[in-house]
Amino acid sequence: MDYKGTWSPKPKHVHRSVRQALRRCGFLRSSGITGGRLLDIGAGSGEFVFICRHSGFLSRGAEPNLGYSSYAREEYGVEMLTQELADVGGVHDVITLFHVMEHLPSPRGVFARLHGLLAPGGVLFIEVPWGLSPTISPANRYFKAHLHYFERETLAACASGYFDVISSRQDGNLSMLLRRREITGPLQLPPPGYATLARQRALRLGWWSYLADGGALGKPLLRLRRMRQEHGVRHLSGSTIIGRALEKAAS
Repeated sequence: MDYKGTWSPKPKHVHRSVRQALRRCGFLRSSGITGGRLLDIGAGSGEFVFICRHSGFLSRGAEPNLGYSSYAREEYGVEMLTQELADVGGVHDVITLFHVMEHLPSPRGVFARLHGLLAPGGVLFIEVPWGLSPTISPANRYFKAHLHYFERETLAACASGYFDVISSRQDGNLSMLLRRREITGPLQLPPPGYATLARQRALRLGWWSYLADGGALGKPLLRLRRMRQEHGVRHLSGSTIIGRALEKAAS
């Protein structure tokens, strides 16, 4: 509750979560992953778990926040464990982890734990903040609750002892699809000189690059559009919001 700032999600939060869930589920399906036992860790209020179940996955979630996990069970009827990663058990074909890894102290230890929860050939789908994204305002680039920031090279290196990278993409965030390695091994570090190059790129990020390359000038219009959309759902239940979104996606 301290981190989320509320006991259960407001309609505007559900609206945002549904849009993200549709995009993420679409990414899985476009990557050829269309079913199986799916576990969403840090599942929030359960919209992604519900949409994946609707799309053919045997999905469940794990969320340590009691209010949000209870909301998911009561509003959507999904299987939602009130648990942290260390408490989760079972074997899964797909594990998803959205904006969780940056909060955990040992990324390599997390990958080892996830490796043990996946079936042979299982797939891991991770999304984290992209540390050098030009779309982030310099005033908001670093957040006190984030212990780590990742680039494609550093996230792949942390995973390399346990997973092989299938694909990745960088926009405002960094998304990575990985497959479980049957034989674990040592970390594969980024190439020599990478740290110097990353530091140089970080130093170039500032207000000018944010205005020129980060789309800052268009963000007020996008924010107004989002506010108008969220105003329209302010009295709706989560089930109604998600139902309308699925109908629109199917049309």
